[in-house]
Order: sequence, then C-alpha cells, then structure tokens
Amino acid sequence: MAVIEIGSEVDRFVLHFETDRHQINAFALATSIAGLAEAVREASSIVNPGYSVEVVVEALEEGSFEAVVKTIFEKTQSVFSHEASKAIIYGVIAGYIVTKMMGPSDPTIIVNDGSVIVEYGDTEVVVPRDVYEAQKQVERSKRFENAVGQIFRGAESDTTVTAVRIDPPDRGRPGPEVPRGMFSRFDMRIVDENGDSVVVEYANLEISRAILARGKRKWEFFWRGVKISAPVTDERFYDKFFAHEVTIAPGDVLKAAVRIIQRQDRDSGIYMNHSYEVIEVIDHIPRVRQASL
Repeated sequence: MAVIEIGSEVDRFVLHFETDRHQINAFALATSIAGLAEAVREASSIVNPGYSVEVVVEALEEGSFEAVVKTIFEKTQSVFSHEASKAIIYGVIAGYIVTKMMGPSDPTIIVNDGSVIVEYGDTEVVVPRDVYEAQKQVERSKRFENAVGQIFRGAESDTTVTAVRIDPPDRGRPGPEVPRGMFSRFDMRIVDENGDSVVVEYANLEISRAILARGKRKWEFFWRGVKISAPVTDERFYDKFFAHEVTIAPGDVLKAAVRIIQRQDRDSGIYMNHSYEVIEVIDHIPRVRQASL
C-alpha cells in the first residue's frame, strides 16, 4: 500500500514546478504564487483568527524550478489574538490537494488520538489530527478552492510544466505531486450562479485618487494604461498609514495583490474583468519628484 504522510508545523514551503528547462514563464510563476498566497491567507483567516499573515518569496531555485515561500504571522487587535498561531497551513493545503487528486470516493477514515488515517483503495494518507480537522473547515471556503485552483491554472499556462508539488522545507517527505493531466481537477473559478470567476494578480497600481479611510469606498488607479476603481481592504496598510509610516499622494505606486471578479461575455464566451479589490499592499513607491531649479 502506498503511504502519503502530511506534515505539520512548518512556516515555509517550496512550490516546485517540474520542467526540463529549469525556468518558467514569468506570468505562470506570478499567477501561481498569487494563488498560493491567497490560499494561505484564506486558510489562515479560518484557522488563525486574530492573526494576519504575510506571504513572502524567499528564493527562486532550480530543481526543476522552485519558489521558497515563507509565512509570517502577526497579531491583530482582535478578541482572538491571545491564542497562539498555528503553523499548519502547509498541511491543510497539502491535505486538500491529496483529496482532490483522489477524486470522488468514499474513503475509510480511522481517527486516532494524534492522527487521522484516510484510506483510498491502495493509498493510505496519514494526517496529524489537528491538520485534518482544520482542513475540513477550510475546504468549505470557495475562496480557498479558487485560490488553490489558481496555482494550477498558472502552471498550466506554461506548456513545459509537467507537474506541480508543494514540499515542506526539509524535503525529507516530498508533498503530493500533481501531474499536468490533473490540473483541471482544481479549476474552481465558478463562484456563483452568474458564472463569475475570481483571480488574484500582482499589479503595480498608480494612484489617481486615494480614499484615506478604512472601508469599501473605491480608490482610482491606472493599471496597464487603463483607469480602474477598487477599494483597498488591507487593514495592515491602513495601520501603517494612520501611524504615519506611509504618506500617500497622486502618482505614487502601490505594488499590490488584486482580487479580480471576471464576468463571461455572452456573445464571445470570454471572461472579462468586472470589478477589483486590493487585498494586500506589498509595497508603496512614492512618485519621483523633480527638484526645483
């Protein structure tokens, strides 16, 4: 019987793209990492109430091509902040990936004090009990499903990528490897009865009009030469602004993660951008100002 062991308690993991070229299309990489970051944030919001999480890329490595990703937890002002954060997000994501790979089935589940064994025919998956219970909570989130799907949509856009794997840092027990033929199992873009889909992209947004107050009022930006309107919902960004760590002016640029709702055009069948939300401000770049002569 094949045995897959899902680990726990890691604060970094490796996004591995199997490819013969030891390189990857930049769009594919950015799309996949944005999806992974969104999956981590959504899982953490469920598993770690009272904490915000920042996802950073520590290194890009060959082998075939890898991105080393680290999660950084930070307390927020919440009634839940007294609880310790749980570094089990890797296990939750890896466990969910295995579940999707196995497809619709009726597994045998054995619950022990510290672990859960899930048997799918001739494959046995061993999961720490706290990870298994957290996964059952998180996998109900459509936002989480869509974010994980984006990891594989990004990889699929590079025709040289033959498989994707998310590994723990020690590499002693590699994570589940998803072959290219299974990427479509994770495509969960449809989020409502209207057929809308959600993607997350990294973007450089030039500020045209800022709303310097928390809430859903929309800022105006220029992105790729087009004016867009979007609320900024990153509470950590507002914390820095009101602490006077950041000063905003028109022409400044926000490096940000943008959640995009896409709506299908009935005539062409093409998904077109419908609305935007800035979910994380990664960096603020002041406009270059000319010195007075």
